[in-house]
Amino acid sequence: MEIRNEIRIGLKPILNTIIFQMKKQKKKFYFFLGVVILVAFLVGYLLQLIPGNLLSDTQAEFFSGGLGFISFITLFAACLFFSGIICSEFDKKTGFIVFPKINKYKLILGKYLGNLILVVSIIIIYYILLGLLGFYYYGGPINVRLFYSLGFSVLYVIALSSFVTLFSSFLRNVNITIIITLIILFIGLNFADSLVVLIFKDAFEPLYSLSYLSNLITSVLENPFPDPRYVEYNIPIPGAMGGGFTVSSWLTPSIGMGTTLFIVYIVAFFALAALLFKRRQL
Repeated sequence: MEIRNEIRIGLKPILNTIIFQMKKQKKKFYFFLGVVILVAFLVGYLLQLIPGNLLSDTQAEFFSGGLGFISFITLFAACLFFSGIICSEFDKKTGFIVFPKINKYKLILGKYLGNLILVVSIIIIYYILLGLLGFYYYGGPINVRLFYSLGFSVLYVIALSSFVTLFSSFLRNVNITIIITLIILFIGLNFADSLVVLIFKDAFEPLYSLSYLSNLITSVLENPFPDPRYVEYNIPIPGAMGGGFTVSSWLTPSIGMGTTLFIVYIVAFFALAALLFKRRQL
């Protein structure tokens, strides 16, 4: 009984922080909730009313088209929700409170879990809306690969959140953390991926990139899974006699490699964030 009471007492500050953080971030949650509802309505219903815009042949193709936006929504949500996990505590000087109400590690954990619940909820709601539209257009059952895609979306969210938390552990300003992580994740990685493919072609797969790993969200819906995963195709130039230029691209990592790297990056980013946080000290 004493052990159970100790566990309850130990978890209570974390649960209180989770609830407080969810209430604090409710405006952001409502904003992104509105975005996913709008996007689902746009790509899943409104576009089908446009003459000449044909409905996808299969339910899986419909889901894949609708999920083309989820990576962008997830990326922006992760940067906005998790950028202040650690650095906001330094910015507000909470480490100088004489009588701390909560252990600083429990505080950070509670803030992280509260934000994670909100962001994952946003993603799940989008998948539910897309699933309902898929059922409306194609009937049941829902393609089971949609649930695999949801699993990779959650992994992607956790990987993004760990990356943003890492930067939050050594930067002192929330806005700077948002800007830097957005530039790296939205522009830097995509530019690096294009440069790597241009230089190395099929000799080097950009497995370092969270942006590339996120391709699993849609590629897992394809049956069969993309093979080969590296492709080259020619884009003709109008008016040129047989001319054009060749475009190279890695479509997706393998399922096993992608899953493994998501987990490796999550562990590595959190470990580095914890180390920096410990050395920095509130």
